[in-house]
This record gives sequence, structure tokens and C-alpha cells, in this order.
Amino acid sequence: MGRHAVEDYVEYIEHVPAEIREKVHPDVDPLTGEKTSFRLNNHVLFAELYLLNERFGSPPTRVEMTRSGAFHVGVYEDRFEEYTVCVEIAGLEPNYHSPEERIRHSQCDIDTFYLQPKTER
Repeated sequence: MGRHAVEDYVEYIEHVPAEIREKVHPDVDPLTGEKTSFRLNNHVLFAELYLLNERFGSPPTRVEMTRSGAFHVGVYEDRFEEYTVCVEIAGLEPNYHSPEERIRHSQCDIDTFYLQPKTER
């Protein structure tokens, strides 16, 4: 796995398109809609995707993230159910490592993910 300083991500968050940063709250749990305090917020995870996208010339596959990413693929999967779902929500086009990965991605209904915290009623 790659190594990057925290400063790389704080600075690199600005490389995540503003419309994505506005659309997806940094501290929302996409599976529950709860606002939480993640050690690595959503924008930091997206920044790593954009950093590797720039390095490779395309969004990183699961294998590339495992080999070169600063964060384990499991962090993305725990947060977004599937790694490729996070890639898509971040505004990038997923690169599938296998046909099975494409099938798992297609079984996720991205419209059910929370991008903003649920409002209290």
C-alpha cells in the first residue's frame, strides 16, 4: 500500500470537484445517513481516488488501490458496501477488476445511499 502524508489529502481535497464535495457530506455514513466523525472522512477517501486517478490516468481498480493506495480497499467497502460504488459516487467511472465485481456493483442501488445526513423529525 502507498504512503502519503495527511497533508497530501487535506491539500488534495480541493482536487475533488466542488459539485461532488457539495453533493456528498464529508461525515455522512452512506449506509445509515447518520452524521458521524470518521477518522477518514468521505472527502479524504475521494481525494485518494483522485490522486491515484491522476497517477494512473484512470480511476484505480481494487487491485491498484490495494497495491498503491494509502487506504485499504476494505475502508471503502465498509463505508460504501462496494469499492466501485465509492468510485462512482466520487464522480469517477469505475474500472472493474473482474466480471464478478461488475455484477456486485450492478446489484447496489446507488440511489439508496445517503449523500447527506438524515434530517431529524
